[in-house]
Amino acid sequence: MLAYIIRRIIQSIIVVLIVLFITFSLPYFQPHGIVAPAYVVYGTKATPANIALWAHQNGMDHPFLVRFWQYITQLLFHFNLGHSYKQNMSVWAIIKLYVPRTIWLALTSLILATVIGLVVGIIQASRRNTVFDYTATGTVFILYSVPAFLLSLLLIDLFAFHWPHLPASPPSGVAPWAMFTDPKGFILPVAALTLLSVAGLSRFFRGAVLEVLVQDYIRTARAKGCGNARVLFRHAFRNALGPIITLLGLYIPGLLGGALIIESVFNYEGLGLQTLNAALNLDVPTVLGITLLVSLLTVAGNLLADVMLGLVNPRIRIEGGGR
Repeated sequence: MLAYIIRRIIQSIIVVLIVLFITFSLPYFQPHGIVAPAYVVYGTKATPANIALWAHQNGMDHPFLVRFWQYITQLLFHFNLGHSYKQNMSVWAIIKLYVPRTIWLALTSLILATVIGLVVGIIQASRRNTVFDYTATGTVFILYSVPAFLLSLLLIDLFAFHWPHLPASPPSGVAPWAMFTDPKGFILPVAALTLLSVAGLSRFFRGAVLEVLVQDYIRTARAKGCGNARVLFRHAFRNALGPIITLLGLYIPGLLGGALIIESVFNYEGLGLQTLNAALNLDVPTVLGITLLVSLLTVAGNLLADVMLGLVNPRIRIEGGGR
């Protein structure tokens, strides 16, 4: 197991280095290249002499590989993601301010979506081709096809205007854990993100359980007199955990992407809304810093899914060690 984890960690490090290289290279392709922030700093006084002076003071006149090495060392040892010249603060300070709010939103939605999707998927698999299965499938397809912004607007219109019981947006300037101390304002954004996630998760869970239910050892268990509940939870569900864990590991960064739209519609001060504002204001360092963070979370989610999959299914790490 240790060799399996080490191998996956090495692979993740290689992927992270590739992501770092691509992220570091992107500013070279913007207008004015890597000295574009100088035009923001100087404004109408952006003369060639001032631009050259700014580039020298900030190390922009160094060779590409030298700057890339400095970027890696600053990132790894000082968590320095650059400086936002639009907001006049470090990118790490911006992320540290907004990311806890998005994490709580995404994590709460993921837990709710997993529980609901798992229950619905298992019931659908155990009652295949019944009225419940057809009804749940139709509902899931509708939710899956509705865009995130449209679902959010429909929830606001239904529960904040025609059914005025819930606030249209969470309170601003509150602590990240305010959704637990004053949850009323967070119900609609959490519900929107949860419904979007349930649509995909329940279909996947249903398929994973159905794939296991047709295996020979399930028929053998039934022939030995095992009840439906025992077959479903003792045999089918345990063997379906592999693809389920893999999907959940990949869903973590995906929720951050969905939170971008949800936070924008509900005006929730999180990382998604900050990303949108930074993109509209051409705040390239902030956009790149958040992009790098989401990429790292994607790699971490894959690594966590691989490790958990190896723990649940020992055959995977044994087969991997033989290659």
